[in-house]
Amino acid sequence: MKRRNIKIAFVAFCAVMMCGSCRKALEETPYSFIAPEQLGDSKEAAQLWVNGVKSSFTTGGFFAYAIFNRVYDVDSDDSSGPNWAFAATGAGNFQENTDIRAYWFDLYNLISRSNNAISRITAMTAIDQASKDNALGELNFYRAWAYFTLVRGFGPVPLYKFSVTDGEDPDQPRAPVASVYAFIVECLKQSETQLFSRKNAAYKAGTLSQEAAKTLLAKVYLNMASGALAGAQVTVYGGPQGGRGARRNPVATTYTKSVVAGHEGINAREYFTLARNKAKEVIDAADGNLGLFSTWEQVWQKGNRGGKEHLWMMYGKSNSEDFGNFLTYHYSGIEGANGARVQSGGGFYGLSDHWYNLFETKDARIRQGVTHKWLNYRGEKQWYPAKEVGSTDPAVGYDPTYMYSDDDSHIALVTKFYDVADRTVFRTDAAYPWLRFAETLLIFAEADNEVNGPTTDALNAVNQLRTRSNATPASVADFNQQSLRSYILEERRRELAAEGSRAWDLRRWGIYLQVMNAIGAVDANGIVKSRQQRHLLFPLPIDEINGNKNIDGNNPGW
Repeated sequence: MKRRNIKIAFVAFCAVMMCGSCRKALEETPYSFIAPEQLGDSKEAAQLWVNGVKSSFTTGGFFAYAIFNRVYDVDSDDSSGPNWAFAATGAGNFQENTDIRAYWFDLYNLISRSNNAISRITAMTAIDQASKDNALGELNFYRAWAYFTLVRGFGPVPLYKFSVTDGEDPDQPRAPVASVYAFIVECLKQSETQLFSRKNAAYKAGTLSQEAAKTLLAKVYLNMASGALAGAQVTVYGGPQGGRGARRNPVATTYTKSVVAGHEGINAREYFTLARNKAKEVIDAADGNLGLFSTWEQVWQKGNRGGKEHLWMMYGKSNSEDFGNFLTYHYSGIEGANGARVQSGGGFYGLSDHWYNLFETKDARIRQGVTHKWLNYRGEKQWYPAKEVGSTDPAVGYDPTYMYSDDDSHIALVTKFYDVADRTVFRTDAAYPWLRFAETLLIFAEADNEVNGPTTDALNAVNQLRTRSNATPASVADFNQQSLRSYILEERRRELAAEGSRAWDLRRWGIYLQVMNAIGAVDANGIVKSRQQRHLLFPLPIDEINGNKNIDGNNPGW
């Protein structure tokens, strides 16, 4: 990362110490500029340092300008909508992509702030050890997650273990993927012992916990293992989607995976075992403060944010230029006072008919999880999807006064970001679900299957989600290892849609190119889906290459 950017990041950090990511912190009175030495040595001072780091998530490369989710979420087989909304990352146009540039620099900004805060808090002596450890655990979590996000997207990346203000050379070379993973694991092993458990009386609802760190560590292990596994087969429902008036159903195709670059030499079985066991630690700790909500709708209710299932969330503030976000605008659409969508009011990052067709009709994840009825800006009644028009199934609830049109506004829009304080404003208080207990279960199921083959334990983990959503439970007798592997990945596809999972699942399993290219040149809405070898990694920003004397080239093909 360039010296200039690190210095700017540090100055900006000092100016925003008042900000936090939990709900109450958003209501705090802003501080004026505070020099680091003025913060003092106390529990409160440590929290100010942590809050300053949390403020990174409201910057431009994250959610301030709706950049992060465009890089993190939309480059997949399932994402669809108006093709103009997918013209950059969603269409594979990664070169000189300003979103990817901001993604890179703001992730390094998060790392820089975390490293500096760790240095400052470590030096404190007038703070109780438990509070000190919890603060350090949170910071270790953030920098581990940032590096995990970077290594998945860019491969080998510069590795800053210490603050530049403490003498770390700002011109770091790109570290091998294995070295980046080793540091991520080191940070998370510290974090899982430093953070308060949700069972601890000192734990504050809505903040990070030991269980969040353990789940992220299990996810890292799973990523390493699946990337390293050679020769395995995965069956995916996809292929050509057709076009206007000629939509096609998904078909099952089996692919032989590739080893992900940089994962050679990693012992897949060892890391699947580590992922399984770490996820099980969290599952075994489930209680009234940790576990699944009883219904799918409860997961996304505003009043349940930060609750038992939400291990890590990003919170917003309604109608705030500083802390509001565009998630509702992007994924649901903004409404007028009459409840109709406003003209140019969003709702353009949705999911394809192929994705919708993965579900049973009765599954709550599409019955309550997708918008079926709405008024367009002209007040006309609209319906999605086409296949349910005219249905008499009570589960569908089709109303014949609503009409379907075969265009790019009729897509599967999730309701995960719909329950907000005010749906008439563009910047809402929608919360982003970084990690859920639902994913802990899916991590366990996937890893357990790779270690042991189909087991009752693995199916029980998946069936908890299916039963909660009114879907038919699966039986161990129906699977071998390969078919259960594929089934669990499809369950991730259903459960974690629009949560930044699908693109990375395809990449870590080494089937990204095959699945994307099976669609053909474009999807049903004309979005370019064809990909080349170079699309396996994002290009490093040109100004990073020009400004770092120890980086002399870009990723292959860029």
